[in-house]
This record gives sequence, structure tokens and C-alpha cells, in this order.
Amino acid sequence: MIEKDIESRWFPPSPHKEAVLEFLSKGRAHIEERGHNIPPLLVFEDGGVMELPRARYKNGQFSPDESSTVSRQTNYNDVCGTIDEFKKILENQPEKSERLFELLDDVCYLLSRMQRRRESYKQAVEAVGSVYERLKNVKGPDVTDAYQKADKLKELINIAPSQIKEKLDELFILAEGMRDIANRMEQEVLYPYRDLFIELGKIYSQIKGSRAWETK
Repeated sequence: MIEKDIESRWFPPSPHKEAVLEFLSKGRAHIEERGHNIPPLLVFEDGGVMELPRARYKNGQFSPDESSTVSRQTNYNDVCGTIDEFKKILENQPEKSERLFELLDDVCYLLSRMQRRRESYKQAVEAVGSVYERLKNVKGPDVTDAYQKADKLKELINIAPSQIKEKLDELFILAEGMRDIANRMEQEVLYPYRDLFIELGKIYSQIKGSRAWETK
């Protein structure tokens, strides 16, 4: 989901909007809508989540604008930014235990989101593996048999036209044999391959979600 899919009012002001769009275009984040007139969430690949309008980009990190109403979200878009803030407070303001606990909770929350994503990938791998095994087992007729029948037909019809009627039964059997191979190619090979690749596409779409992977 990118800019054209989201109402412009939900994006943060420049230059933060441009930073959001860059993260979206590189597949490092995606947007999740939550319903009518509710701010969508900016969800990062590293587990961070914050309301899109509140996202502020500074020194290579996203953090929410503290001047707006707080909802449950992380203070930074990834573990690294959170740990940097944690260390800074430990060094300069160790008495802020509530803030330190909040940041530690954020790290655990970020890691839990990353773990859930990991499990989703593992499930997708298993699904792909199942499709792969079925792809390997797709069998079908030997097309060279049809080519041999074609050669035999050419040989038989390369005679005097008056003699062809005497061989109609044999000619028809050979022609129908070629038709049968073509039908089997469709039913036993082409259609199964098509359906399995469609299944792979569905697995990809499901694991990708609204992430802009194709633009990376």
C-alpha cells in the first residue's frame, strides 16, 4: 500500500512524508488501514509500529511525534533505535525508570513481531515446499510419440490418392493418437503446472501482504 492508496491527510508533513515513502518503496515498511476515519499504522519490517500521521524521521530513525495523542505503538521503528535511546537514558537520566521499562517493553514487543513474521515465513516455506514436490511429480505423455505418428502419417499419405481410402482406418487411428497426446499434455502437464504456479502466486501474495517488495 503506497501513497496513492492512502488519503493524503494521514501522511506526516514534509520531510517526514518523503522518508515514509522511501521506506515504503524499498519494502522496509508497509501501511495497514484500520477503518474509516482511524489513522492507519506504519508497520516496519523490523517490528516497529506507529500511527502514520505521527511518524517523524530524524537521524536515520522513525519515532512518533510526542505532541499528539498517544496510542499503543513503539517509540522507534526498530530495536537499534530503541536500544540507543535506552543507553542514552541509562547514562544521562538513570532515574527515569518508567521510561527505561517502557523502552525494554518496546524491544520485547518488536522482537515478538519479528518472531511472528519469522513464523509466517516458515509456514510459507512449508507451503512452497509442498507445491515444489507436486511440481516435481507432474508427469505426462511422451511427445516424441506424436512426432513418430506424424512421420508415419506422412509416409502413408505420400501414396497415390486412390489408395488412401484403403488405409483410412489406420490413418484415423494415427491422427487420433496425436490428438490424444495433445489432450493429455493439457490435462496432465500444462493445467497442473499452471494451477501449481497460481498456488505459488497466492502464497507469495499472502506473505507479501501490502509490502512493496516488487520495487526493491
